[in-house]
Amino acid sequence: MRLPSGVRDWLPQEFAFKQSVEDRIAVVFDRWSYARILTPTFESYESLERGLGEKLMRQTFRFSDPLGEELALRTEMTTPIARVVSTRLRNASLPIRLSYIAPAYRYEEPQLGRMREFTQAGAELIGAAGADADAEALFMAIETLDAVGLSDAQFDINDSAIVDGALVTLGLSAVAARSWKEAIAARNLVDLDSFASRDAVHPERYALLRRLIVTRGTAEVLAMARELAPNPEAQAAIYRLERILARGSNLGFGARLAIDPALLRDLEYYTGFVFEGFLGDLGFSLCGGGRYDALLPRFGYDVPAVGWMVGVERILLALERRRIGERRRREVDVFVVGSDRAAMAERASGRRVRVDVRGLDRDAAMAYARHKAIPRVLIARGDALEEILLEADEQAPL
Repeated sequence: MRLPSGVRDWLPQEFAFKQSVEDRIAVVFDRWSYARILTPTFESYESLERGLGEKLMRQTFRFSDPLGEELALRTEMTTPIARVVSTRLRNASLPIRLSYIAPAYRYEEPQLGRMREFTQAGAELIGAAGADADAEALFMAIETLDAVGLSDAQFDINDSAIVDGALVTLGLSAVAARSWKEAIAARNLVDLDSFASRDAVHPERYALLRRLIVTRGTAEVLAMARELAPNPEAQAAIYRLERILARGSNLGFGARLAIDPALLRDLEYYTGFVFEGFLGDLGFSLCGGGRYDALLPRFGYDVPAVGWMVGVERILLALERRRIGERRRREVDVFVVGSDRAAMAERASGRRVRVDVRGLDRDAAMAYARHKAIPRVLIARGDALEEILLEADEQAPL
């Protein structure tokens, strides 16, 4: 019997590997003092629609209950958390720091690194504006990828105010600027060339913009941005990025950070600072996030917010490609034959215990332990308890 497209089973060893990665992520969240939260797997369609953009709403699994109420599976965790904060945590002192590791669901074409059921881990910093909060989200993401064994991950950062400022200098209407931003986000130079001709923009200004959006770096990008986007909002954004880069450099992250002016994540969602983490040998981003100051006001709570998330399955793909964590974990520390009391004592000591349920004799018990790579065997004989330690070369390879 086949599973539906876009979902998978997790066999014991696979699930143990996934759980170990999630445990390491949870440790980072705890060390940054982000409290864990969990929301329902499905909510009212209206609630999710209030927070999600058009693209994600098209990818939402939608259904009705027997009473006719429209419901939907969550496509991500930030919108449900915004609902919780705007209602049940409205009187909490700000800023609020929340984290999660939870499944989400999207109706999209399954491909490598993209499933219809997937696990997201992430953090939300709600009620704090400015570069310090943006930097906290970014540095937390870097430390998370470091903790799972991907310390060579690179991070691109940007602020949408820079592109907005550059488009203002071109004299574009709001409608035209929207199509320009979509083309920039898609890195579609063909469309941009067409728009430049259509909108009769100044050739030299357009040439500088075109050069800006294909350049990834730090000092050179900042210099071009200053020239191209002189309005106060863009200049303030440039200053914020400079501060974040300087702080990152002080932490030893300098070589891993760059500005990508074409990095414009979901245009309906993010309102300023954005970032993505990636590996050069992987065809998709590992994590991403940014500032979403317009989300909480949709739920009637006008506070700023910044957050980020990482796809757990994408981390697993990256680790598997590098053969990190591929070696099977030992499942059992001790095999106990004929004694409930001995098994209970071993469990109480924190060991993983497997109890014989087949009535094996000594030789069969030893053979079983060798086959399963169990290093220690306890066999009860009346009131006596025999302990046998298997040498490493006696155990079957994990």
